[in-house]
Amino acid sequence: MSEAFQYIDILILAIIAGIVLLRLRSVLGRRTGHEKTDRSSYNYEQPQQSSTSQPEKVVKIAPTSQSSDREAGWFNQDDFLRGASNAYETIVTNFENGNKDALKPLLSKDVMDSFSSVIDDRNANEEKVEFNFIGIEKSEIIHKDLKSNPMEVTVRFISEMITCIKNNKDEVISGSLNQVQKITDVWTFSKIQNKQSSNWLLAATSD
Repeated sequence: MSEAFQYIDILILAIIAGIVLLRLRSVLGRRTGHEKTDRSSYNYEQPQQSSTSQPEKVVKIAPTSQSSDREAGWFNQDDFLRGASNAYETIVTNFENGNKDALKPLLSKDVMDSFSSVIDDRNANEEKVEFNFIGIEKSEIIHKDLKSNPMEVTVRFISEMITCIKNNKDEVISGSLNQVQKITDVWTFSKIQNKQSSNWLLAATSD
């Protein structure tokens, strides 16, 4: 009789368990593997940096100076331009006035020969030059080679002057006494290295 009651108890517990499982299944549903994922229910955490990683280093590159300026620290551009400007005015003035003796210490042999030829032609033709140097508007170094021998520095001059050439009848054949001319000259000066008596000389001219 007691055994019959035990079977009844087990049966009742099994029925109760079955009812509980059915209720849970109706509430939770059954996963089939085809459900849509709701991404809004996930928390996206940013990846954590490793504790051993180092901050990125930024290397700043400084501008480099001209190598020729570093290697020739004795060369001062401002001083050279002042000397070259003085030489320019002296050479132009003495050339127009036909003064060869004043030109000779400032010119290379080739330039001296060229200037002398022009002066000689004017004298032979009895031409007279009337000249007034007003000033240099601008001077700038456009090329520099301090490694070669002789060294060379090329300067562009922009100057203002009044020049007039008259023939032996006092007639104007070139230029004007009433007009200021703006002249652009490109002159190259040269100097022999390691020579105590060497000076910067005018070695070439162009415009």
